[in-house]
Parts: sequence; structure tokens; C-alpha cells
Amino acid sequence: MRATFGLFVIATSALGFGDTKDAKKELEKFAGVWEIKDLNYNGKEHNLKFKFTFKGNEGVVEGNDQVAAEYARIKIKLDPSATPKFVDIAVAAGSQADATMEGIYEFKNEELRICAKVFGKDRPSEFAAPAGSSIFLMTLKRAGK
Repeated sequence: MRATFGLFVIATSALGFGDTKDAKKELEKFAGVWEIKDLNYNGKEHNLKFKFTFKGNEGVVEGNDQVAAEYARIKIKLDPSATPKFVDIAVAAGSQADATMEGIYEFKNEELRICAKVFGKDRPSEFAAPAGSSIFLMTLKRAGK
């Protein structure tokens, strides 16, 4: 179960890989409240209900007590110049504090997809979470839309 929630280590440090104007602009797209639409970890679908609230490069996780206890606050670092776009996720508070995950992300309509490796430092190159990969793929939708 702990690994399932490792996906929400969607937090890293700083603003962007190079603090570029593009990274700042991209970070603004994260602002607001996002709810889980779909979540796959290690090839299995999970039906968890929680949300992320992003402001700047920081995020707060709410809605599921276990997830919030492990990943209460996160920070993200973006590199929108990469293809696919990179996100580094670091846990800033909770029992998993100081854990970091490397991932990729994309915005599509009003949805945000994030795919990241929970254990290890191998950034995914595609939006997939096959069995045994220690990768999560989640789709978030803006709350209230």
C-alpha cells in the first residue's frame, strides 16, 4: 500500500530545472485544485479519492488520511523544454519527507497526466505503468469542472 501512495511524492524542490521563463509559465498551469480521475500503479488500477492543491511549486495532498500522512506536502520542479515534459516530485512533509521521484507530465484539455517512478531514479519515457515497474500513472482533473 505504501508503494501505491509513493506516487504522490509529487514534490520536488525549486521552481524549475533552469528557472526559465517557460518553467514559471508552465508552473502557473498547475495552480489550483486537482482531483484524481484515474490512478494506475504497477499495472493495477486504484480507486483512491483525494486531491492536490497547488500554489507556486508547492502542493498539499488532502482527502485520504493515509496518503496525506505520508505525502502531506509536496514540491514540484519542471522542465517543459524536454519531450515529454519532466517533473521532479519531492515530499516536503509527511512520513515520506525528503523522498524524490522523477517523472513526466502533460496537460490535455482540463486534465493533467503525471507518470513517475516511485522507487529508483529511472524517469519514465512514456505514459505507462506496467506491472513490476514501480511506476504510477495518474490523471487529474480540475476540481469543479
